[in-house]
Amino acid sequence: MVNAPRTVKDTPANEFVISLAQYFRSSGKMEVPQWVDIVKTATFKEHAPYDPDWFYIRCASTARKIYVHGRMGVGALRKSYSGSKNNGHNKHHRAIGSGSVARAVLHQLESLGVVEKDGKGGRVITASGMRDLDRIAGRVKVDHKMI
Repeated sequence: MVNAPRTVKDTPANEFVISLAQYFRSSGKMEVPQWVDIVKTATFKEHAPYDPDWFYIRCASTARKIYVHGRMGVGALRKSYSGSKNNGHNKHHRAIGSGSVARAVLHQLESLGVVEKDGKGGRVITASGMRDLDRIAGRVKVDHKMI
């Protein structure tokens, strides 16, 4: 069982997302939009992300979400990256994430061939994308204490 091939579902999410983001950054195929250093990822955020590689991490996280959950569109990704909005003295309420960031991430993943548009709406993982993600999941070094 030690030498069994690992898939994305068998790999811890945080380690897989970090290694996939490093792959996206090192491949040089992904075209990062010019606005990534000034954009907020949601309306309830006060500042832009501090990590300069946040776009690669968001792409990796989105690819994993589509792999695990199946078909997802911009609306589902906005809900997935939602958070709590600070209303001052009033109660906090849920607020959804940025649609333009979700769209840009999906366009980049489409250009890499990881996802494709589905006839029923949303995006699904492609066969080549599934193969690439499983290959990267197999390379992830996993601490055996976690398993």
